[in-house]
Amino acid sequence: MNNTVFIHQPATFSPTEGWSCVDFPCEDDIEGFLARIRVPDGYALSHVGKFPGQPMQITYGHDGRLYATLLMNGTREGAVYVMNADGTSRQYGASFYSPIGLAFQPNSDVLYVSSRLSATSGGAIWRINPDETTELVIDDLPCCFSVIDNQPNGMTFGPDGYLYIGIGSLTDRAEPRNPQVERNSALVPYEASILRINPHTGEKTVYAEGIRNPYDLTFDSFGQMYATDNGMVSGAGDRILRVVQGGNYGFPYWRERGCEDCPVRTGSLTILADMLTLPDYTLPRGIVAYTGSQFPSNVFNSLFVAFWNGTPHSQRIVRIDPLTVPFTPEEQALYTPEPFVTGLIRPVDVVIAPDGALVIADFIYGHIWRVSYVGVNNASGTATPSMVASPSPTADVMDVSPTAPPASIFVTSTPRP
Repeated sequence: MNNTVFIHQPATFSPTEGWSCVDFPCEDDIEGFLARIRVPDGYALSHVGKFPGQPMQITYGHDGRLYATLLMNGTREGAVYVMNADGTSRQYGASFYSPIGLAFQPNSDVLYVSSRLSATSGGAIWRINPDETTELVIDDLPCCFSVIDNQPNGMTFGPDGYLYIGIGSLTDRAEPRNPQVERNSALVPYEASILRINPHTGEKTVYAEGIRNPYDLTFDSFGQMYATDNGMVSGAGDRILRVVQGGNYGFPYWRERGCEDCPVRTGSLTILADMLTLPDYTLPRGIVAYTGSQFPSNVFNSLFVAFWNGTPHSQRIVRIDPLTVPFTPEEQALYTPEPFVTGLIRPVDVVIAPDGALVIADFIYGHIWRVSYVGVNNASGTATPSMVASPSPTADVMDVSPTAPPASIFVTSTPRP
């Protein structure tokens, strides 16, 4: 670990106009983006490459390459693509409808992908084997609120070896499907929850519930889960959650958030508080707890979160230290997450590279950006070639996989030769 203790000055903000395509640099204007995107002093920005579609989520494989779920040609059709060290990329495995989440099973080259089965129904998880053959392994997950919103979302393997995935709600605020006979819709099994899935049997259990649209999940070094949640169409409900097993986080009982049409909470229901309530329309997307070794030690276990939307609070990557987030709503109203990367268009995901750098996917043009720690003496804001480390194989992950029975719809760990 880098034992340096570094006091950050938040990233500054660049002008919002005057670029090669007015509000932003044009698609291939890399120098323009390097001038527009800002990082804190002591860090450097570099361009990794560009995917041929709109990335939804990204992850690194054990081969050191970057994998992404992409939407293609402005549609919801998509696939997984893999990016090589030179920035070129190709499709990996079969095509999917609206792919979002992807996660490699620990100690293996087996990749799991979440998607829809059709435009408006059918949540699924697929397995892409090392030979790129693709198999449907779960086809009965709740889906969907709209053509673009709320479905099986981001997923990750936990320290216990189980697969965790966020499942969005089928409605905006539990509005009735048939207003003549019901005031509100009841949640169906697994809706608006985080599921824990045995990677050998496919057995599903609810890990936490009451989460409207859990978009992405992460674990810190202590095994604590955090999640981003997207609020209602009206805006209220964007938040960061500290997730505990068995917890209920309140959806759809959101009258205290100003939703008069939401159902009334029963007195016996215990609802856990948001770790951080965000301004309306922030739309938090990807989240990662920093467990790398490159950044200063006081950054370890910080949360980096992609704020998607085009509002005064968004279009950036923020850093949140969970230990410094206030508890009361009054104090939270005065709290601002640290702007860490600004000047992005639609940041959608953020991950840790094998060498500990922070890697960001921007949805609009498919650009991938890398933030490296270079120290205050080298803090020019842009990485020189010598500062940009090549991807390296990830460290071995402790094999804590659940016991597999003889028959299995999921494969067991298959280490690389």
